[in-house]
Amino acid sequence: MSEGYSHLRDTARYQATTLIGGWYEERELRRSILKDLLAKKTTGTLRLDAYHQKMATALAEVELTKVADDGYVHFGDVIQLVHLETAATLACDIGDRDIRPGEEACAATAAPEVRSPCARNTFILLKYKPPKLSPFESYYEDDVLRYGQKIRLAANPMATGQPLDSQAGPRPLCLFSKPVSTTHYAKYCRNQLVGFTFRNTADTVWQVVTPEPEHRVVSEGVEVLAGAPILLMHMATQKPLLVEQQKYPNDFGFELELSARAHTSQGLKLAMEQTAKGLLKGSMPKPENSGNVFTLITGTKVERLPEPMQGSDGGLLAELASELDSKPGAVSLLERKLVMHGNQASELATDELLLLLRQVGSGMPDLEVAALAAQFATHKPGVMDSGAFLKAFRAATGRA
Repeated sequence: MSEGYSHLRDTARYQATTLIGGWYEERELRRSILKDLLAKKTTGTLRLDAYHQKMATALAEVELTKVADDGYVHFGDVIQLVHLETAATLACDIGDRDIRPGEEACAATAAPEVRSPCARNTFILLKYKPPKLSPFESYYEDDVLRYGQKIRLAANPMATGQPLDSQAGPRPLCLFSKPVSTTHYAKYCRNQLVGFTFRNTADTVWQVVTPEPEHRVVSEGVEVLAGAPILLMHMATQKPLLVEQQKYPNDFGFELELSARAHTSQGLKLAMEQTAKGLLKGSMPKPENSGNVFTLITGTKVERLPEPMQGSDGGLLAELASELDSKPGAVSLLERKLVMHGNQASELATDELLLLLRQVGSGMPDLEVAALAAQFATHKPGVMDSGAFLKAFRAATGRA
């Protein structure tokens, strides 16, 4: 008999109604376990309930839409990014996140099994607007995607439990990549990291180019057709998106890992052909192999996504800053409370924001406070980024 039950070795000489050993403690332990199980089942905090909720949110059906029926890809289209060689679709996994402080990131994979449009494998193209326009770069006012144009690829906000709009939610979850370092690298292949992040940095900027290097200069400014082969080039590192052959296990099964690097041939391809054309051997860059080639898939339904809700452009934050500026000491008091109540990862429960605002004397309505907290929501339900909120609040009050 296992350890902990040695007092039951001689139970054969007792009747079934006889209580021996630590019977009272064991009975209370079983009761407490049962009560804890029933409490978690009632509140929906069981691990199985959380898993079912995650699957229901991530695999919710989504219809691909497009802005215009002209055959081109547009900003604001609900699209899929499909790898041509493996037919795997780009997908995000909100639950597989980076728990380090300040790293608001989650995993990006290529899903070979689930190809039908759902919340986790559909995306919205966002136009990148640089802080300062350069005379050497072209900026297009229309909503048609062109080769050489800088973009941000945002995940469907339905994957985080938010409504779908043309700006991918108040805080878009965008595809990003970072150079290989001791702290950032792909989980299994150890190449350049690719994932999704809420942080609005230069790491989320990509460029759509043609697979043929000799056509990239002349193709700049040309509209991108839906279904045409493309390369997604990371602007900060000039490395194209790649689907590795490494398996990536997660809650959805075994998927393929993503990285950012050029997958080219080891030999000198077409060296004699280039020499016959009068080109020096090696003067032309090698074309990337099929591992780097993707395509953008759009739907058949022509529909514009709804615009973001009113107040998501900073109006509520400016209103709050103006209200607290009129109360002596309220601004500095709220800043101290945000620092004290936030954890090491700069996370704060959305319900606590209302309590903090009431403590500093704010009379903002509850619905507006909830909308303000939603602008800084993280991938965790009911949790907001207190660090980003504090930074934006200081900018609104002129204290940044």
